[in-house]
Amino acid sequence: MITKLRDILNTYTDSELEEMDLWVNSNDLIDKIIVEENSIDLITHDMRIKIEEE
Repeated sequence: MITKLRDILNTYTDSELEEMDLWVNSNDLIDKIIVEENSIDLITHDMRIKIEEE
């Protein structure tokens, strides 16, 4: 899934990406992204979503 996301994002220019927001289920705006050794944390105002690489 993460490689699919990368492929999708690579189709946009930097300026196009700067104009976009990142949302979870179109309800929760992602405020922060934290990249750790084998995971990516998406932080919203009300919750934290962790994506772990296997």
